[in-house]
Amino acid sequence: MTSPIEPQPSGPHGPRFKLGDRVKAAGPGIHRGKPGVVTSIVEPSAGDFVYRYRVDFSDESSGTFFGFELEAAEPLADEASV
Repeated sequence: MTSPIEPQPSGPHGPRFKLGDRVKAAGPGIHRGKPGVVTSIVEPSAGDFVYRYRVDFSDESSGTFFGFELEAAEPLADEASV
């Protein structure tokens, strides 16, 4: 008889995105496919280690997303040449 494997607690790995990062909403919803900018990072609550990201979009809307709902966006042309 084998003993069950105890799950290892996941440790904090730090946020996936930084303030000012250009991202694109990848999850379902009204923002899907929209590019935006990370304007704040909500720290994980006790024990969950999951960051949330406030993103502002060019149409003046905003939303809060989990990291898996966002993907890195291409920098603007003038930023890429710096």
